Amino acid sequence: MKQAFYFYANPYQPHSEEAARALERELTSLGGQVYSDTYLSQKGVGQETELSAIAPRLRAVIAFGGDGTLLRIAPKAAALSLPLLGVHTGTVGFLMEGNADSPRETALSLMQESYRLSPCPMLEVEFEKNTYLALNDIALNRGEHPGVVEVSVWADDEKVYASHGDGMLVSTPLGSTAYCLAAGGPIVRPDTPCLIITPLCSRELLQRSVVLPLDASITLTAHGRSRRRLQLAIDGQTLLPVTDEARIHISRAKQPLNLISLSDRHFFATLRQKQALWNQQEQE
Repeated sequence: MKQAFYFYANPYQPHSEEAARALERELTSLGGQVYSDTYLSQKGVGQETELSAIAPRLRAVIAFGGDGTLLRIAPKAAALSLPLLGVHTGTVGFLMEGNADSPRETALSLMQESYRLSPCPMLEVEFEKNTYLALNDIALNRGEHPGVVEVSVWADDEKVYASHGDGMLVSTPLGSTAYCLAAGGPIVRPDTPCLIITPLCSRELLQRSVVLPLDASITLTAHGRSRRRLQLAIDGQTLLPVTDEARIHISRAKQPLNLISLSDRHFFATLRQKQALWNQQEQE
């Protein structure tokens, strides 16, 4: 049986199709087989199918785009216990390991399984009788509504604090360099087993981020008029309106996401490199 891979791409990134086509060409030349999402299949890349339908045959999922693209497919890949590789065709792509300019090297690594799997904990979110998965973070915030909202945080049935501001953020170690960093939270190495709670623009001057054990059970609740002005943002990709009974339970998901690492990247060196790219883009 041929080694099979599933391609998922961001149609709004102009180089995604080109990168996917190049990697498909290399994989098939080595005896691999490619399945894909609707967008890529319509462009003649891969055979269209549902990811869940082909999961038992797959070696890995390949996402082409930026971090947002990887975050969108990550819950499905994790739920199906499929390794995930991000091929960078966006701007900075902190989570993206693959290089679109090296399709041959990437194909060889995938076919020969000469890569490392980095297990990344995910968050399981229970909200209004539904369950969601997040790789980076969960934000309970004021969305498009002006004014201050009040959100309380409980960890293992102990109240942490009530914050008046823009809302509250719960992050994984991997997500510490995303929204968490922008909100003034700590930088945490991805292999540190913890969860991070960060108030968003709190008016309480002494409220700061709190770091908890990875297996902590967290509950977010909204108060008073805040309850109708909030939204729940899951990895910044899924936005859900919050009703009067705003109560969100967050815990470590049973299944981690296995990210494919093609090289021995060092976390802080990568962080400095990406920061240099961000600074360069701001100056352009």
